[in-house]
Amino acid sequence: MTKGAEVYARSCAACHGVEGAGMGSVFPALVGSPIATGDMAAHIDIVINGKSGTAMQAFAAQLSEVDLAAVITYERNAWGNDTGDTVTPKMIIDAKQ
Repeated sequence: MTKGAEVYARSCAACHGVEGAGMGSVFPALVGSPIATGDMAAHIDIVINGKSGTAMQAFAAQLSEVDLAAVITYERNAWGNDTGDTVTPKMIIDAKQ
């Protein structure tokens, strides 16, 4: 969680807010979000590949597998999301294939 918080602060907070509350419809909240609390594979996919037609960019080229796993784990367990999920670098590698 500590590493995930660090990655989030430098790579995600500018758009989704320090507390994950988002900024209107352009940068949706992660707090209680169906992406951050729902299907883990979908969450991994959107962080790796971005979302076409939105401001959500792909982070596959900017962040390592370790950083991606840490930040997704953080998003799924911060701000009351509390899914209990842990994303591993292997899961990120598998999702990239």
